[in-house]
Amino acid sequence: MKVNEHLSILFFLSKKKASKDGKAPIWARITVDGERAEFSLGRKIFPDFWDQERENVNVSVHPEKKEAMQLSSEISQILTDLNTHYFFLSQHYERVSADLLKRSYSGELVKEQSTPPPPERTLLQALNYKYSKLAQLVKVDERSPNTLKRWKVTKNKLRAFLHFTFHKWDISLSQVRSSLCDDFLQFLLVQHGIKKNTAMKYLKNTKELLTIADRKEWLNKNPWAGFKTTYKQPPRLCLTMPEIIRLSRKSFIPRLDHVRNVFLFACFTGYAFQEVQDLRRDMIFIGNDGKRWIKIDRLKTGNPECLPLLPIPAAIVDMYVDDPYCIANNCLLPVRSYQHYNGYLKEVGDICEIGVTLSTHVARHTFATTVCLDNGIPLETVSRMLGHTNIRTTQIYARVSNRNISVNMSDLEKKLFTVKGELKVVEMQHLLSQWEDPAIAV
Repeated sequence: MKVNEHLSILFFLSKKKASKDGKAPIWARITVDGERAEFSLGRKIFPDFWDQERENVNVSVHPEKKEAMQLSSEISQILTDLNTHYFFLSQHYERVSADLLKRSYSGELVKEQSTPPPPERTLLQALNYKYSKLAQLVKVDERSPNTLKRWKVTKNKLRAFLHFTFHKWDISLSQVRSSLCDDFLQFLLVQHGIKKNTAMKYLKNTKELLTIADRKEWLNKNPWAGFKTTYKQPPRLCLTMPEIIRLSRKSFIPRLDHVRNVFLFACFTGYAFQEVQDLRRDMIFIGNDGKRWIKIDRLKTGNPECLPLLPIPAAIVDMYVDDPYCIANNCLLPVRSYQHYNGYLKEVGDICEIGVTLSTHVARHTFATTVCLDNGIPLETVSRMLGHTNIRTTQIYARVSNRNISVNMSDLEKKLFTVKGELKVVEMQHLLSQWEDPAIAV
C-alpha cells in the first residue's frame, strides 16, 4: 500500500515460516525510496482467510467474525502507527530510512537515543482512522459503499483547504483552532464554489473527526465542540401531472428514450438513482393481491421494502425484458453512469420544455408529492414507500401543494355555502346553537 510518494507499507503472509497447523505469520514490509525493512506482527492466520489484494484479513470468509475483525483492526492500527512515526521522524531527520522507521516503531530508537514519543496525531490521520473503521463496516454490509465514497471526497476537500491555507497537505491536531471552521467554510464557498448546504456536510464530517480525536485522547479539547451545522431547506421541486404526461408521450431518439423511461420509472416508485441501477429481474414477485411487486434493500437504512408496481413502471419493466444491455449486466433497466444519466435528462427536459431541471431527486419528490400525496395517499404510507425511518424526513418532501389547498377549500365551500354563494342556514343554525350554549359561553 503506497502511503505517500516516499513510503509504502505491505502486509503479507510468510508461508515459508508456516507452523505445523498450517498457520502463516503476518509480516509487514516497509519500503522508503526503494529501501526495505521487514518485521513480524506476532500474529498468525490460515492462508485461506487472508486477502492479499487488500493486505488484510478476509472477514467475509473467516469462521470467527469477532476474531477476524479484531485482527483486521490491529493491522489497520499498525498502518496508522507507522504513518505517525514516519511523520514524526520526517520532522526531525533530513532523511528517513526504512530501518529507521522500523526501529522507531519497535521502540528501539527511543532506547538508543532517548527521543520523545511520537508527536500527537494529525488531522488526516484521524480521518484515515475513521475511513479504515468505516471500510471494515462496508465489508460486512453494515454501511453503504457510497458513505465511504463521501468520506473520500471529504478528505480531498480537506487536503485542498490545508494546502491552500498552510501550504501543506496535513497539520497536527494541535494546530486546529475554532476559527478554522469559518475559514474552511469560506474556502468551500468561494474557492470551490460549493453550495452552503453541501459545504456544511464537509464541516460536519470534520467536526466528527475532531470528536473522535477528543474521545481517543489525541486532543486535549475539541475546538469545534460548539460548532453547529445549519442548513437552509431548499425548495423541493417536482413535476406536475400534465408535465409527466407530456414527458411520457414525447418521442425521443433511443439514447434519450432509455433515460426518459428510467426517470418515469423513478417518478412512479420513488427509488433513488443507485437503487434503480441495482435493480434485478429476480427482485420482482407476485404478491397476495395477484399484482407484481418489487423488493429492495434500502441503501440508507438497510431495511427491506416492498412496493407494488403501478401500470407505467410495470410497462417500462416489460419493455426491457429482452434488452441486450440488461441481459448482459443482469439489471432490470438500462441505467448507465450517474453523470451521463443527469446530462441526458437535461436534454430531455429541454426538449419537453419543462421548467424544472430533471434529476433523480426531482423524480423521487414527484413520486412523494404529485403521484402520492396529491392523490390522498397517507403520509405514513408515503414515508414507508420512500424508505424513511422518521416521518419528519418525509414531511420535508410533503409540501402542501396548491392542488391540496384547492381540494380542501372546495370541500369546505360545499359544506358551508350554497351554489349561489350564500351560507347554508342549517349550518349557521348549528354554529349559532353552539355559541348560545351557556356551558360554553365566555
